[in-house]
Amino acid sequence: MTAVDDRATARSAAVEDSWEWHEFSGGDGWAHLYLRSAMRNQRLEMLLPWCLRAAAFPLEHDRPSISRRKVIPVRGRTCPVCASQNEHRRIEVRRARS
Repeated sequence: MTAVDDRATARSAAVEDSWEWHEFSGGDGWAHLYLRSAMRNQRLEMLLPWCLRAAAFPLEHDRPSISRRKVIPVRGRTCPVCASQNEHRRIEVRRARS
């Protein structure tokens, strides 16, 4: 007997969108993680970094203070909360086929 998995392989927005490191010059001078879709959306004046997603009243970063080009994270120059983002990710492992 052969089993067929005919469920749709829908991808969530979190999987399709990714985070990029950009330098934030207004305030701390650290690099933060910003959503790629938010960086591309020129209508957004304020951008929410990864480290402020869970904050009750987040103070978003204004676009002119965020560098347009991606940066490579360097120890001591990155936001420690954004740098710890791998600890908070939930990675789903698909069932193995038999």
